[in-house]
Amino acid sequence: MDTDTLEIFNTLLLSVTVSSAFLIGAILSIFIHYPERIRADLAAFSAGIFFATIAFSLIDESIREGSFITMVVGFVVGAVVFSVINRILQTRYRSKTNNKNSSSSKIVIIGTFLDSFPETIFIGVIIALNLPELMPAVIALFLGNLTATMEGAKRMVDDSRHNSKIVKQWLYVFIIVAIGGPLGWYLEKPLSPEQLSMIISFAAGALMAFITEELIPQAYKRVELHIGLSSSFGFIIALTLFHYI
Repeated sequence: MDTDTLEIFNTLLLSVTVSSAFLIGAILSIFIHYPERIRADLAAFSAGIFFATIAFSLIDESIREGSFITMVVGFVVGAVVFSVINRILQTRYRSKTNNKNSSSSKIVIIGTFLDSFPETIFIGVIIALNLPELMPAVIALFLGNLTATMEGAKRMVDDSRHNSKIVKQWLYVFIIVAIGGPLGWYLEKPLSPEQLSMIISFAAGALMAFITEELIPQAYKRVELHIGLSSSFGFIIALTLFHYI
């Protein structure tokens, strides 16, 4: 097996590993009952992990690939795209339900896709460039995606979505996001470092918007106390991964 084939195989394997968190989280949400406090902790914990991933992985790598300017451009575009789409979906759903506290499955699914697909592209870029932070990034993204999906999929359960439909929707996310790794590996060849920098920071911007517009509000809405501890715990765990692995 030549080097390129081995790298593509490893990229696909790690992308599937990161993406498997969506299916695992969805299945756990369907078959395991956990109280509001645990749901709040899950959302806050994933927010902390994602904060560390943005600060110590995505942003750093985006600047190394391109420059501070290309990082800012991609970051702003990612944040704006997520926020605009999220606002459109929220407005349309609330106009149909007349319930300001409701969150549709479309918001959960599309929000997850917008920040997760560029993340797995980042995995492919790491492998193509032989960068050292591969495993901490994979572990952090898996944990963040798992806990965020457990909260998001539980919202779909609350909306009385059929179990098979919930699994089917997250299966689509799993398949599409898993493709991102090999795509990132191939994109590293023809794209310039500046373009790759903007793709990576797009993920950081979309993830930041996802954290502040979805994860933290959902956690605070359910339990006002102690979510700061849960998010701090998630942040420290991810920071430990990036520092020691």
